Amino acid sequence: MRKFEQLKAEWKVKNPNMAAQQLKLWDRAAANYWDKPLPELEKDTFLQHMAEMIDLNGISTLDVGCGDGGYTLALARRVKRAVGVDISPKMIEKARARADRDSSSADFLVVNWMDADIDELGFRGAFDVAFAHMSPAICDFETMDKLNACTRRVGMLEKHTRRHDRVLGAAFDAAGLSVPFGQDEEMIHVFTYLWGKGYEPHIAYRADTWTEPRSTEDMIAWCSERAGMRGELTDDQKAAIIRVVKEAAVDGIVTDVSTTTRVTVMWTVNG
Repeated sequence: MRKFEQLKAEWKVKNPNMAAQQLKLWDRAAANYWDKPLPELEKDTFLQHMAEMIDLNGISTLDVGCGDGGYTLALARRVKRAVGVDISPKMIEKARARADRDSSSADFLVVNWMDADIDELGFRGAFDVAFAHMSPAICDFETMDKLNACTRRVGMLEKHTRRHDRVLGAAFDAAGLSVPFGQDEEMIHVFTYLWGKGYEPHIAYRADTWTEPRSTEDMIAWCSERAGMRGELTDDQKAAIIRVVKEAAVDGIVTDVSTTTRVTVMWTVNG
């Protein structure tokens, strides 16, 4: 539509290798995602928001960028059909293993959302709820438009904003790069898209802080691969990242401290 032309121009992926970098990053990260407890409706804010938007009994849900399948598996206990998709085969492998272990009816597919053909997948208008929870899969106008096109009733998106990671941020600064999680502008684009569609999105905010220990080698890879999503790193940038991470290590472990404001955007397709 003509009214979205400016938004399309402003909200687009600038790194042509973004998908390849995401695949490398999340395939490696999959090793850290085993046996995390499933979110619970009674305790998880995102699921509580979903339950306020729609009765979960008997519905169908699509989780874009599902990772190891936590939210898809949690919903499968309540809904009629729960589908999760992710770019990482290793993440989907873990999600399927968890589903088998729990005798879950959840369905998991390896899908690169940037290139996904939702008509070929049979996803267009096929779900009562389509959502992306803390996923980089929704990264531009086209990926957002496909997410919205998959729901016939409710859409949801949650992302970090105003995020600061002590070690990761210092590594980016040393390499002369902008902070990796500057998603404030992206959330403005999300609202602009939804408002332009004629919807009246609901927005919720929640402050969050957590720590995450990693081995020195794992932290170097994590920071380097995050940085690589912006483009090819120079030797000096790689060396700067390694130096910062090693300086932060204690007995071979780097503990990053992250603070963020979680923003949850919810909408119904009819207003």
